[in-house]
Amino acid sequence: MPRKSRIAAVIALLGAALVGLPTTTSAALPPIPVQLLSLTDLHGYLSETEKLTIAGPSGTLAVGGAGYLKAHLDRLRAGQPNSFLIGSGDQFSGWPDYTQAFANEPTIEVLNAFGMDFDVAGNHEFDREFPFLRRMTTACYGKPGFDSCFTDSTGRPFHGTDYEYHAANVVNPRTKQPVLPPYWIAQAGSARIGVIGLGFPGTPTETLSIEGSGFEFQALVDAGNRAAAELKAQGVNAIVVSMHEGGQQGGLFNDCKNPTGPIFDAARAMSQDIDVILGGHWHTAFNCLIPDPDGVPRPVLEASNHGRLLGEVKLSLDPATGEVIRSATSATNHAVTKDIAPDPGVQKIVKYWMDKWTARQAQPLARLDRDLDFSKTAESRAGNLVTDLYLKEAASHRTGDADFALVPADIGIDVIAAGLEAGEVLFGEAWPVAGISPITTLSLKGSTVEAILEQQWIPPAYGCRRLSSLAVSGNFRYTYDLGAPVGNRVDPAKVFVNGRALELDRTYRVATTAVMPLHGTQYGYPGFEQFTDLVRAPRMGQEVFLNHLRTHPSIEAPALGRVTAIPGTPPPVDGPFGPLNLLPQKEMTATATSQGSAAYGPAGALDGNCATMWHSNWSPHAPLPQYITLDLKTTRAIEALVYTPRQDAAVPNGRITKYDVQVSTDGITFQSAATGTWDGTVDAKIARLPAGTTARYVRLIGLEGGANYAAATEVNIALAPGS
Repeated sequence: MPRKSRIAAVIALLGAALVGLPTTTSAALPPIPVQLLSLTDLHGYLSETEKLTIAGPSGTLAVGGAGYLKAHLDRLRAGQPNSFLIGSGDQFSGWPDYTQAFANEPTIEVLNAFGMDFDVAGNHEFDREFPFLRRMTTACYGKPGFDSCFTDSTGRPFHGTDYEYHAANVVNPRTKQPVLPPYWIAQAGSARIGVIGLGFPGTPTETLSIEGSGFEFQALVDAGNRAAAELKAQGVNAIVVSMHEGGQQGGLFNDCKNPTGPIFDAARAMSQDIDVILGGHWHTAFNCLIPDPDGVPRPVLEASNHGRLLGEVKLSLDPATGEVIRSATSATNHAVTKDIAPDPGVQKIVKYWMDKWTARQAQPLARLDRDLDFSKTAESRAGNLVTDLYLKEAASHRTGDADFALVPADIGIDVIAAGLEAGEVLFGEAWPVAGISPITTLSLKGSTVEAILEQQWIPPAYGCRRLSSLAVSGNFRYTYDLGAPVGNRVDPAKVFVNGRALELDRTYRVATTAVMPLHGTQYGYPGFEQFTDLVRAPRMGQEVFLNHLRTHPSIEAPALGRVTAIPGTPPPVDGPFGPLNLLPQKEMTATATSQGSAAYGPAGALDGNCATMWHSNWSPHAPLPQYITLDLKTTRAIEALVYTPRQDAAVPNGRITKYDVQVSTDGITFQSAATGTWDGTVDAKIARLPAGTTARYVRLIGLEGGANYAAATEVNIALAPGS
């Protein structure tokens, strides 16, 4: 027993003797049991129809659904007098339409029904600005019943969370004080337990929020240690950290094989006064014992995502000191299986919101005078209308001072993705037109704006083609020449802003989607990342679009004519590897040793799309070597393999740096044809094969790669000359 605890025990015993009470030694008192249940990254996945799975010891398990989560929670809590449900962030601000369409309020109602005790402000809690996070605990925004404050399953208006959000490392730089409660103290029998919240340090970059980026997101270890010291000073000796940061490992959800990542780095450095570390953000699962700075193991656990798992940590507290008896600690991740009866109360809540979403999709919003057509590769009326609304939203001083807007089409749910037919427009039809990404305004040089316009086309040798074009606001006009080489199709003298030619040395305020300054390189627009003075408007594109329809019963589709294309055939381009005779990707198929999810299958490396990829599995982590095998359908003479790594510059995971290219005629026996190393940049790579190489099957093996993964945005096969 520590010296302070021994002195406290002696004083307590003396006090009891003085008043004539019976005395008891701490050895005669049983330890105080505490159960911590961990839930992270739910992201509003409430319905059991989501078809979620997780790999288990006996095979793939069907998991998830809020009703089953509650049933498993109740089973685990049974007989536990001191049980606490601890979140690690990103529970709401998710993607299912039935939660997103109601301002994430269905998720909060369910979390309240779960009896959530504590949660962390993850990066997605800042998606709609810091005031939105505050609103989730208190009030309404926009038009009640359309934007927020919907009637819940009990018939009452939204009342917010029954718990608080915490983050000891999110600090106001002026006051140096946390903007959220840094920790929560719970009573467990005669002892107390403190739970420290730590937000994701990269939140300002990840969310691009006005208030969020104005805060200081401090390092995990320093903030965690500071909060732990404060708790110790208050006599709280059992301390837990719940952080929105994680890592990965190579096993199943209760394994700890070769753990790597920020949570493990922090766990090895954080104060020995901290007894448990719970993680999130990475959407992975692990159950580890990591030594603290004194060499004493403590549990470090992450419970996957979307409600696949519930983490459980069982503690025993010394009744005299309130300290955790580390040797009696245990931890387990439990699969949220569907082999038990779901909780009927939570099932009723989920059904209420699902039915409400079905009804809302049929709600009329406006009438459209003509088709709002949509195109991925050319100017469209849908693009013109959405981009005009971006500019209108971002034009004020508070929201960005935007001069014009440039918005890419069809790069997922974040931007312009669909059109509308003429006539009555229903809510469900309008819902997918404009994306959920925040409207963001950037300062860009005119020369950078010209470069961004040129980036609509990618040289063929790059490995993937452009699938999206830029929509422009009504005060922006330009002309491009398809007969000119890629990179030289836009004459700046034929680019006009408010009728005046683009000035290359002038700085413009450009409204766009937050995806561009964050991930412009990934989508082929690196120029958007060359910004200064970012300001984010409070509302997202989808919200602005839906409210425009709601408040304008009759909509005139905007005219075309902002973009003029001069037809022509561009000159041939050899590219960085000289002239190559690439086999059309549609003539090949691909298989792989593993994949991260259905969206990251091997077909993503054969679709010519810069924004998709094959990626080896991360949950559970499939360590290298991993490979992708191409079937050319017939034996061919091959000159080279061209490899395009993943293009999001900030994430090197999976970029292959050491490779082996193997070939086969029968798909069974393979032999090595080329080995070597590549740098870790986003540029396309080549592996030239020996003269005379013939094969039907070509296999790219990633021997080494970023974070011990393998990935490929594109794989191309160059046929031998004359083939």
